[in-house]
Amino acid sequence: MQCRGQVEGGVAQALGATLFETVRVDERGEVTTAAFRRYRLPQYADMPRTEVHFMETSDSTGPLGAKSMSESPFNPVAPAFANALYDATGIRFTELPVTRDRVWLARHQRTA
Repeated sequence: MQCRGQVEGGVAQALGATLFETVRVDERGEVTTAAFRRYRLPQYADMPRTEVHFMETSDSTGPLGAKSMSESPFNPVAPAFANALYDATGIRFTELPVTRDRVWLARHQRTA
């Protein structure tokens, strides 16, 4: 049960980074995102139903064969989402977050 929660949380975090979260940095490298009020985080309603499956494995470097679970689902989410958008639109998105404004602009520029 705890591992499932770790995976679902990792997917939620990855979807937030993929779709919403933007940290703005100025030319001096200082963060200009001033407050969480302007920082979009995913909410429960934003999350799709997640199906989690586990396999019996063992990790020789982890204690008693254990391995981390919360970071594992983070990496594949953005590439999978970008590939789905590419299949749907024919446009390759390589910058995060992939906001609906960026998708609209890319589609509009492609047809112009």
